[in-house]
Amino acid sequence: MEKCGFGWQNRVLDAALTADVQAPLLPVSNLRGQEGAPSLGWRVPGIVAGVTLSFTAMATFRAFSLHRTNLSASAVWQVRVLQGSRTVWQGTGGPVALQQALLVTPAPIGGDSVRIDIQDPANPDGWIDIPLLYAGTLWQPARNFSTESTQGRTLGQDVVTSLAGTEFVEPRWYQRKLSIAHQSLGDADVIMVDQILRVAAMGQNILFLPDPSASPDQLAARALFGRLSANDITNPFGVADRHGTTLDFTERL
Repeated sequence: MEKCGFGWQNRVLDAALTADVQAPLLPVSNLRGQEGAPSLGWRVPGIVAGVTLSFTAMATFRAFSLHRTNLSASAVWQVRVLQGSRTVWQGTGGPVALQQALLVTPAPIGGDSVRIDIQDPANPDGWIDIPLLYAGTLWQPARNFSTESTQGRTLGQDVVTSLAGTEFVEPRWYQRKLSIAHQSLGDADVIMVDQILRVAAMGQNILFLPDPSASPDQLAARALFGRLSANDITNPFGVADRHGTTLDFTERL
């Protein structure tokens, strides 16, 4: 088991994005948005999608993830990291769960472009929606988060109750939440957390992986990509190099 990972440097946001195919009003440039709605993402007519991320200088990658997608459980996606025309690393992404899929490399990989190919022949919609995409590094604190951390959810429901007490529920949305308690951040960790929070304060989504070394199905089931906020930094152990805080994540819908 690895220490938790935070993906906060999303290179999708500064890459030159080139899609093989895109819907006229839902171009690949929408991947720079943060909202996560299919009506604001990248849509591909058909069941095959491909996108290339190009950079003016070498970039480093450890995690790739798709979020809020309409991909079916049988979808297959692959990632290649290139230096010039040479492929330096390639891998097959994990299965889709909770409308997301992830791929974590064993170690950081450097490249000046990334190619992502997706095939989903069984997609019942007949098109592919990718509202949110992460491609970038993972930061891991020196020590892992506390077992006092919790997970929850916020339900969007319209409920009408009859005179007899019968409840009629109209479901709207289901949003996952994580409250990550950390009681052993070092001085260097606190500096990094502050940098991540400054990025999150601008509305940018942050990727959280409880265990980057988990199996592909567990990565998809437990990862969260969304907004981040935090409580005050505390010093529960006096002058020791140990600080505490609680990081609150809410899934972007």
